[in-house]
Amino acid sequence: MFQDLLRFLYEFAWIHNFVTTRFFVDEVWRHMPQEWRDVLLALTAEELNHLPFEFHQERAHFPPSLKRFLQMSHKLSLIRDQVNILGKKAVDPNLKRGMSPKKLHEVTNMSAVVMETASKAGCDVIVDIGSGLGYLGQVLHKCYGYSVVGVEGCDGHVERAEKRGAKQDLQDGCIHNVTFNLQQTGEHLNVFHDKVSKALRSLKPCVHSQTAVQNPCQVDSKLKSERDTRCQAGVSPQDENPNLDNKYSGMEVCQRIYRGRNICLCNDVSDNTARTVVNASGMCPGGNESTQTSPNLPKNDIRQEYPGGEAETSHVPVAALSSEERRVCMIGLHCCGDLTPTMLWYFLHMSSVRALCLVSCCYHKMSFDEDTSQFNSFPLSENCREAYADMKRQHPGWSLHPVSLRLAAQETRSRWKAQTETDHDTHVRHVAYRGILEAFFMEAEVGQLDRKVIRKADFSSFDAFSTSIVTGLDVSNEVRAEYLRHLQELHTRHVQHFCYVEVMTCLQVLVQPVLETLLQLDRHTYLTDHGVAAQLVPIFQENVSPRNIALIANKQ
Repeated sequence: MFQDLLRFLYEFAWIHNFVTTRFFVDEVWRHMPQEWRDVLLALTAEELNHLPFEFHQERAHFPPSLKRFLQMSHKLSLIRDQVNILGKKAVDPNLKRGMSPKKLHEVTNMSAVVMETASKAGCDVIVDIGSGLGYLGQVLHKCYGYSVVGVEGCDGHVERAEKRGAKQDLQDGCIHNVTFNLQQTGEHLNVFHDKVSKALRSLKPCVHSQTAVQNPCQVDSKLKSERDTRCQAGVSPQDENPNLDNKYSGMEVCQRIYRGRNICLCNDVSDNTARTVVNASGMCPGGNESTQTSPNLPKNDIRQEYPGGEAETSHVPVAALSSEERRVCMIGLHCCGDLTPTMLWYFLHMSSVRALCLVSCCYHKMSFDEDTSQFNSFPLSENCREAYADMKRQHPGWSLHPVSLRLAAQETRSRWKAQTETDHDTHVRHVAYRGILEAFFMEAEVGQLDRKVIRKADFSSFDAFSTSIVTGLDVSNEVRAEYLRHLQELHTRHVQHFCYVEVMTCLQVLVQPVLETLLQLDRHTYLTDHGVAAQLVPIFQENVSPRNIALIANKQ
């Protein structure tokens, strides 16, 4: 599994291992096989848009190497179609205030998934890491009746979360916010434990918390009756909000490929009666046609190993729970950089934390040692570490770098498909003009400009762009004129290569999910290595929130 992922990323490193601003400096298109250039440059914008979705189509004029690349990029990527999440609570207008449509979509869906995760683990309290302004915690309290401890590293955010909570008519004492930055040391773990324990003691129980199932073995039999329990905070009796996601309508069925068969999860994540139906037709019982219809996949298809199911729990390095200890569900929405690996470590080392639900982002911000070309928090799992070390032995000097993981955190193919010709033209200008500017810096030995100057530059035409750039330089008029001449010469030299920008971007769109799959599976395997039952579940609409895969775990 990991060997296949890493071999693919090594073979096609020229697609993902470069800095976009050095597009012309490094002449990145020259690494593309000529036979690829011939066919890809002939595609229209619409054909490029659809290329990442044409995995099963045979294009006779495509060279075999390109066909293989397209097939492998598909097979080595996790499925991202959002699971069907029923039982979502309506978020009242006052609680929505300040949320963008994207944030509302994320909070509404994740809160329902957290409720299901916490209920199955018998958790009676939520600890929200990186809680920010408290949107998610406030919805979990007001709509689902959970007591919540918000943990946030920024004092300003904690203060604003407190002020926002005071305006939401929340039950007094059911949400407590603390300031703390998680770090992976024993000292920080002890401080975190003390802070959270103190916060838990100060929480007032909600009605839901008082009746929550304490024995996880009892959850399945009681979950349905407990679902309608209401908190004193004044929850609307409406269980569903069918109009909530009109703008972002989702699939009714999540389809997974497992060991060569189609497994359709007709899944209401708020109902323990979710069924798994195995068939080979690509159709779910409700009649919805699957979007992935290849039941006879080769053995190296990563989708055959889509994570899920139960795991042994004998290896979890946690102490036995005392009768007084609260059962905690630790959550995080958009856990940046090293935060996800740190949360996994805390999860495994704290006996009171019984369940986990988090969505990662900003993989490129993980700590990276330039001297050794190693990430501090990747790989995590034993299998991935061995495969990565073996690949580096076979290919000395090769490794993954932050620039590749930046691509892993970029937008996915769903948004690429919606690009118009105007969108493509705008993107070409932004990439090409910045690339020319980088070449100018290299050749003219001019110091780098403030990023704000570049962001405010005029991209409507190259003349407008170059003029806005040199205007911000503290130089004489003569030097400014020379700089303008140099920039124009670079534009003339490279304008013939502008056509490669969208072709390379399309190839990156195809590699992006492979990079993200590697990181997600490494984290999933790290948990299962320790005997924890874990799943990777797409809980958001991909076109609304590109980082839509949640890592869900339970120390049953």
